[in-house]
Amino acid sequence: MIHQPNALFLRYYMKLNAMYMRFESFRNKQINSEIIQQINDGLLVMKHFFELNQKLLPIYFELNLIKIKSADDWQDIYKINSVFDSYNFDVNASRVLLNSEILDFIQHAYFTIQNEANSLSEKKEALDIFMNEYDKLKKNWVSVNAN
Repeated sequence: MIHQPNALFLRYYMKLNAMYMRFESFRNKQINSEIIQQINDGLLVMKHFFELNQKLLPIYFELNLIKIKSADDWQDIYKINSVFDSYNFDVNASRVLLNSEILDFIQHAYFTIQNEANSLSEKKEALDIFMNEYDKLKKNWVSVNAN
């Protein structure tokens, strides 16, 4: 059973949007150490947001495979749906800051898994695309942290 994902997602979502808006305001300004620190903080928020999705989307996928769902299954699906239904972030944030379309992949995976008309292979492919991009970014973070 999933416990309180809404609060955590909402917190990351709000930080992600605020960080992206700050970054956009910095575009035409001279970059100083304060701006670099704010961008680094924003990237850390994005990293945690992606890690949360890396855990939640496979759970959502598995829940949607269950033919006869229990009350707990339906409750978990409802919680995950309410989290994703509240998404309203600019997917350009990951393009601009990470040169990645990971936010697009998160959204696409969620909607593909949610849509009962999509085949199992379509759902799996959408999830795999997100997971592969997440793995690629994670390797980059490990490499950057090692330097």
